[in-house]
Amino acid sequence: MISFDALAGNNALKNSLKHALNERFPQTVLLSGDDPAALKTLATVLAAGILCEGAGSHPCGNCLPCRKVEQGVHPDLMIVDEGEAELKVDLARQLKAENAIIPNDGERRVTVIHHAQNLNPMAQNALLKELEEPPAYAFFILTAEQPDSLLQTVRSRCTKFALEPSQAAVSDEEAASLLAPYLSAVAERREDRMMLSAMGLEKTPRRALSGVLGILQAAVRDAIFVSKALPQKPLQPALRKQTQALAGAVSMERLLAVYDFIDVLIDRVSRNAASAAVTCALTSDIYRICYAS
Repeated sequence: MISFDALAGNNALKNSLKHALNERFPQTVLLSGDDPAALKTLATVLAAGILCEGAGSHPCGNCLPCRKVEQGVHPDLMIVDEGEAELKVDLARQLKAENAIIPNDGERRVTVIHHAQNLNPMAQNALLKELEEPPAYAFFILTAEQPDSLLQTVRSRCTKFALEPSQAAVSDEEAASLLAPYLSAVAERREDRMMLSAMGLEKTPRRALSGVLGILQAAVRDAIFVSKALPQKPLQPALRKQTQALAGAVSMERLLAVYDFIDVLIDRVSRNAASAAVTCALTSDIYRICYAS
């Protein structure tokens, strides 16, 4: 039966995605990680969750759409997996044409593009408008082992979720205990406490640190939704108090800039940035983004 249990570890990420699936799931998602098999598993589970018509939590694993996804026969699910081959502009045009057609079975259509970093620049540019303003029924899931290889214009149009190997995963409780003091310090405009909290992350293993930064980014996204007064259950409910305070202290425009900057930090970590440099960025750079006049 198709479910999140098929993906080992990654508990914080899975809980975030479960909350999102049962509320307002983003129409364009970028999943990143260094395990292609795990990315495929997660993308399939998310596709089932989007197409699920069962009661309760999605994917239910029992309804007809879930079973069709599991069997690979759902007519409203298109999966692109060309391995390491270059993905060219003709593919982008085909995807646009496919998504111009209303769904066959239900109310939604899902397109999964594996190894999205192999989309050449022309193909990425051809997909930009589709990713930014898809039809109301259309959902895109991109997976990438090297997300920084994608154009920034593509990445900025996606809601990003970073996958961590199971041995490096962090629990919800661990992530909350690491990030709650930091988010509170940001909201209270206390740069000294931001530094102390950020220094607590220096002992986090590098792979786990990428995951924690991904959770931080999800919390910032929650704050953006609060700032916009959009009704949605938070992706990080354990940090609800801190994200609400952050939304009250920092403008939506600056929160969006923080969200984008965390992408830069995740990329730096993947390139073996020194822990002290990450601490400095979480302190001085984010303080400047939030409060510089």
